[in-house]
Amino acid sequence: MGVEILIVGIIILVSLFSIRVSKRLEIPLLIMFLLVGMLAGSEGIGGIYFDNASMAQNIGSLALIFIIFSGGLETKKEDVKSSFYPSCTLATIGVLLTAILSGIIVYYLTGFTLKESLLFSAMVSSTDAAAVMSMLGDSKLKKKIKSVVEIESGSNDPMAYALILFLISFFKSDDTSLLSGSIFLLKQIGLGILVGYCFGKITLPLASYMKIVREEFLTIHLIAVVFMCFGLATVIEGNGYLAIYIAGIMIGNEKFNFKLNSIRNMRLITWFMQITMFVILGLLVFPSQLLDYIYIGSLLSILMIVVVRIVVVYGLLWPFNFTNKEKFFISWAGLKGAVPIIFSTMAITEGLTNAQGIFNLTFYIVVFSVLLQGMTLKSVGKKLGLFDESESEDKEIEVDELEELAIKKMILDNDSEYINKQIKDLELPKGMLIISVKRESSYITPKGDIVLLAGDIILFSQN
Repeated sequence: MGVEILIVGIIILVSLFSIRVSKRLEIPLLIMFLLVGMLAGSEGIGGIYFDNASMAQNIGSLALIFIIFSGGLETKKEDVKSSFYPSCTLATIGVLLTAILSGIIVYYLTGFTLKESLLFSAMVSSTDAAAVMSMLGDSKLKKKIKSVVEIESGSNDPMAYALILFLISFFKSDDTSLLSGSIFLLKQIGLGILVGYCFGKITLPLASYMKIVREEFLTIHLIAVVFMCFGLATVIEGNGYLAIYIAGIMIGNEKFNFKLNSIRNMRLITWFMQITMFVILGLLVFPSQLLDYIYIGSLLSILMIVVVRIVVVYGLLWPFNFTNKEKFFISWAGLKGAVPIIFSTMAITEGLTNAQGIFNLTFYIVVFSVLLQGMTLKSVGKKLGLFDESESEDKEIEVDELEELAIKKMILDNDSEYINKQIKDLELPKGMLIISVKRESSYITPKGDIVLLAGDIILFSQN
């Protein structure tokens, strides 16, 4: 057991070191983490033999739960409102059209059956927000475009997942029809939204009722809610990924104690899960097998991630107010990520005839997409004039940001033991010092005779 733990520690450390290499060589992190897994694999210097697709799928699905929830948690309501229609159109109809058009191309260029072609295309139809934003870094992409790219990428995985489940059902039963498939998709989306909305509404009131007063426990509470939300949606045949994304957006746009620290904790978990997921997927692939897919993989990559993507984006964004340059950039920003690779493991676990070919081809296309689009994304945006570098940064420190400076805040609700009491009469924990009291839009100096009211926001430090 000690040897295995030592190896895991070494792989994690090497993955962290690869971040430095990634920045210096300007290679996407996704590629670096996958490369670490491939080097650690049976055909690399590590010599670790791993071909358990079921385990890889389970680990990947668990990682996706945190990645999608964390993405929702950091999505601002204003951005959702401003880009709701174009981004949701791309995330739903766009995924469907991409899968159909790509499926036709795959059918005529490969030896896959029509069902296999459509399934494969559905697996690579979603885009990856983390890959896009990691390549853009801190560049000042116009907010209008950034919102569309982020929200589309964050919300199109559930649609792709629903399509995959529907297509896999065709392999299991000949009774599946387009009508039943349409009902299935509507049920997935409808129940996913309903469950996500319910959990988005009850999560914070439940934490308040349980009197959770430590940020560590609040993070654990959020993890429990994520698992319950995803699990319940899945059990009733709704879309669990859509449910946790909706819940994440709703929770992230509410005010609550230890909000920034909770988001930071979820971000930490998400990064660890991403590293784990990429390394596992790198271990799962056998690089020597990819050599057989260089020609067909490169051709399909260009046709699917460039041609089809441009056709779909230009067509669906036609009713909206976007210039041709903006449409092209949104098209080019449709990077593939780890999600298609995770989805492709389902072909192996379901025992499909061309499962290994589907997995290898998906892996190749993802790598091709990240290298071609990812490494050129920032330069394309600059040439199109979509970065507003002249925009001055807001130097004012928001109240929420003070929490990151070891100053915490507490929002007093009606159940708080501090309300309707003078500060001098409070039984504060040892080391806690009240710095300021915010009441509505004004700040109050925390003198001993100040009476605290429900709705007050207390800024405090604690040693």
